[in-house]
Amino acid sequence: MAEEFGVSRPSVRSALNVLVARQVLEARQGDGYYVSVKPQQDFLQSWQELLGKHSNWEQDVFDFSCHIEGCMAALAAERRTDADLKRIGFWLEKFEEACESGNLEHQSEADVSFHQTIADAAHNLLFSHLSGGLLKMLYRQTRSSLIYLNQEEDPRPKLMAQHRVLYEAISNRRPGEASEAAKAHLNYVASSIMKDREYQSRNRHADTLAQNDLKRVQDWEV
Repeated sequence: MAEEFGVSRPSVRSALNVLVARQVLEARQGDGYYVSVKPQQDFLQSWQELLGKHSNWEQDVFDFSCHIEGCMAALAAERRTDADLKRIGFWLEKFEEACESGNLEHQSEADVSFHQTIADAAHNLLFSHLSGGLLKMLYRQTRSSLIYLNQEEDPRPKLMAQHRVLYEAISNRRPGEASEAAKAHLNYVASSIMKDREYQSRNRHADTLAQNDLKRVQDWEV
């Protein structure tokens, strides 16, 4: 490293020690220096604490994610390479396979990876790290729950179709269509989660009424 940057070894050691002290790097004896995960953990924890203080945080999350992911999708359509497209297509296929087989764990993981590869294809360091950290956390708290919802209608066919539309827009280098596809996907997720919660609320109310019905007729039995 000293030779590569044209500086003395003591200068490199000093710089590395500063980064270790700031917990940006961690030193592993006999194995060199590695990027520390603690800054990202602290960053995510601060966001989790912020969201925990607000009762209507989910709508804020969807608004934030919608604009960020729309922008990332547009940049991916502009900048993606053939290798990027291959990665996106790979995870799209894995997502579809998991949906068709009914493997919820693989479906969730493939979905996260599909959106991460789109962020990587934007070739913007900040977007890539944002998606790998904050957006992944937000995904776990919102979009992934759609997969596990006890819905009246199976969402998987629509999710697969939405992912396919997004992939095609990026493949054909159409930034506007890619952005709109990403936003439409998130709007569908938000709407579906809201509808499911309304359904579950009505169902709980009906269960309560049914229990009351049973209590009313208990003394009828001889």
